[in-house]
Amino acid sequence: MGGLQWYDWIQPTNPFASIFFGILFSFILAVIAWLDTKEIKKSFLFFLLGIIVAMVLVLILYVFGYYS
Repeated sequence: MGGLQWYDWIQPTNPFASIFFGILFSFILAVIAWLDTKEIKKSFLFFLLGIIVAMVLVLILYVFGYYS
């Protein structure tokens, strides 16, 4: 398991990079949702669901051997 590489935002090379960029993109979507709705609850929901989806997808990819 290596650290982040400059090209990991295109195609993540390890689970850490996938989770990191999943959280980063979820945060960006949460900020956009907050700017659109001005409701912190909806923004937090976008952020939380984004993190959950990112972790589940990383787990699925890891189980199928994508990162090996």
